[in-house]
Amino acid sequence: MPSPMYLTRIDRICRSVLTLNRDREFATLKSMLALKKTDMVLDAGSGDGYWTASFAKDCARIVGIDPGWQALQHAKMLYDYPNIGYVQSFGESLPFPDKSFDKVVSISCLEHFNDPFQGLREMARVLKPGGRLAISVDSLLPENSSLAFREWHKKRHFVTKYFSQDEMQGMLEQVGIKYEKPSTVHLIRSSAAIRSREIFIRRPRLLLPLFPIFYSIVRVADWMSHDTHGQMFVVTGTRQ
Repeated sequence: MPSPMYLTRIDRICRSVLTLNRDREFATLKSMLALKKTDMVLDAGSGDGYWTASFAKDCARIVGIDPGWQALQHAKMLYDYPNIGYVQSFGESLPFPDKSFDKVVSISCLEHFNDPFQGLREMARVLKPGGRLAISVDSLLPENSSLAFREWHKKRHFVTKYFSQDEMQGMLEQVGIKYEKPSTVHLIRSSAAIRSREIFIRRPRLLLPLFPIFYSIVRVADWMSHDTHGQMFVVTGTRQ
């Protein structure tokens, strides 16, 4: 009989990896960060720690912050590694001194902050001069999604704000991050990928047996076409 912890681990891993985009987000963010074995890293919005633990393999130490007590308990139980620390905190008021981290990363979390601009300001504050920031954000806009889907997604996932690339560029520059525009990567950026994602994430449990098909459609469609602003994008920049 599998232990409760084993079942919890399997459940949390499935939630992390059985998505149509998260693996590409992680790979893009990791490439942008260019992690070094000496780096001190902040993961803003670490959730259950799955991706935090993945980054931890390539840096000296990483601290995951999240406001959710339950998520942090899962993280501590499943990924209690020597070079990972977990802190309960809101991103708008990080409990760290200025210039504490070499790198800051955040995976699709800024859109859930009560005050996204203040959260971004805090990420910049704790980043060392010359340090690198890499974040991904949801970007459901009139040009890439219907009003009905945006309203459903916003309510279902507790989104406070969707960003366009231009908005994100302006915010980064205001908080002192030198934005690297050519490095920006859009995901779910083709009509076929968008439609497939919208169908799948509305009924993920029902459609789980078809996940490989939906995943393949999204990957191939995004590879073949880039006909709209991505439903999410990944950006990077350095602290000035």
